[in-house]
Amino acid sequence: MATLDRPQLRRLSLVRFDHQGRSYALIEDPLGVFSTPVLVPLEVFLPICRHFDGRLSLEEIRRRVESETGKPLYPETLERLVVQLDQAMVLDGPTFASFLDSYRRSSRRPAALAGRSYAADEALLRDQLTGYFQAPGGAAAPAARPDADARIGAPKAEGSARNGRLRGVLSPHVDFRRGGPVYTWAYRALAEQPGIDTFVILGVAHQYCRRRFALTLKDFETPLGLVRTDRDYVQQIARAAGAEFFDDELVHRGEHSIEFQTVFLQHVLGRNRQFQVVPILVGSFHDCMERGIEPIDDSQVRALVAALKAVERTSGKNVVFIGGIDLCHVGPEFGDPAPVDGVLETAVRRFDREMLGHAAAVDPARWFATAAAVSNSFRVCGLAATYTMLHAIGPARGELLKYDLALDERRTCGVSFASMVFHTLSVPGQPEAGTDP
Repeated sequence: MATLDRPQLRRLSLVRFDHQGRSYALIEDPLGVFSTPVLVPLEVFLPICRHFDGRLSLEEIRRRVESETGKPLYPETLERLVVQLDQAMVLDGPTFASFLDSYRRSSRRPAALAGRSYAADEALLRDQLTGYFQAPGGAAAPAARPDADARIGAPKAEGSARNGRLRGVLSPHVDFRRGGPVYTWAYRALAEQPGIDTFVILGVAHQYCRRRFALTLKDFETPLGLVRTDRDYVQQIARAAGAEFFDDELVHRGEHSIEFQTVFLQHVLGRNRQFQVVPILVGSFHDCMERGIEPIDDSQVRALVAALKAVERTSGKNVVFIGGIDLCHVGPEFGDPAPVDGVLETAVRRFDREMLGHAAAVDPARWFATAAAVSNSFRVCGLAATYTMLHAIGPARGELLKYDLALDERRTCGVSFASMVFHTLSVPGQPEAGTDP
């Protein structure tokens, strides 16, 4: 934390806003720490606030501004501005530090998307989720008996190569309206697998993270009940990989990629089975792509993957991994110059088929390299989370259960996503994944 003597702006969203003949810097917080935008006149923000980097003292800032503008900046004016921005939590200062401390001391993470992306009422939400299982493209209701492998009239998966015990699933994290039926394939597989007591959920951090990964100890509130986090398991990962992976815990506060998984877990398991989760957000590996290195050669990635394997081996838990990921994001909404047409749609489907083939083979190197070969131009937002999961679950083999490319109503933009399931493979001379050697 910077002090008010050396003010530092937090990493926020900034756009120009013109109103009644005056221009402002409109400041918003992607993490939702403050919900009402903060307006700072541009004639104040540009010459003064751009120096709030946490290194310069107030006196150094004052002298620089006066030198650059040729106008006086009185100390009391600068101090008043700094105090106001601190109180608004625009600065990484005492007020934000107090908020962060309060958040970290709380044992629960409130549902951020209830009432927005899904129903906040328990009965309405259960009807909503049940409807996805029965909808066209849905997996149908899970079997009543965990050992039931199939039911008369139940839809069939898009492939079949199961052997060994369940190691993990990939599930969408797209909004339920577009992806609900595809989610059900992953969660039917989880619901029909007996004995799982711990779910390691690897979600996508859509906001900036200082570290590669963000851990949290908080339980997840949902309209269907509380999903407990296995705090001891998380602490063991932190001891093995580094306590700095708690540095970005606040990113969990508004992130949907894990929240949506906890909602589905609570729906299919919460009434019948005790379970806990290990929630981990995965940041960007794009710099590895730019440097031409495999992410596993990065010290943080290597440490986290090793910790996941080591803690699972010694935990005594029946662990299954969940990757809450989406695939391609295409169209003008995501930065493409033109709407999705038949050529781009065909290219996306072909690219996804190749990527999902590498995932099914549990080949993280080729999964990453395939996206890197096109500079991730299709914007696979689950690239890093899936890469991490593939390293953690092997040896295994995946099976595609359901795939979809959802286009918006005008067919200008699209997001693709899938449900996959992974089972162990027996390798001669090696212990089964997740067991003691």
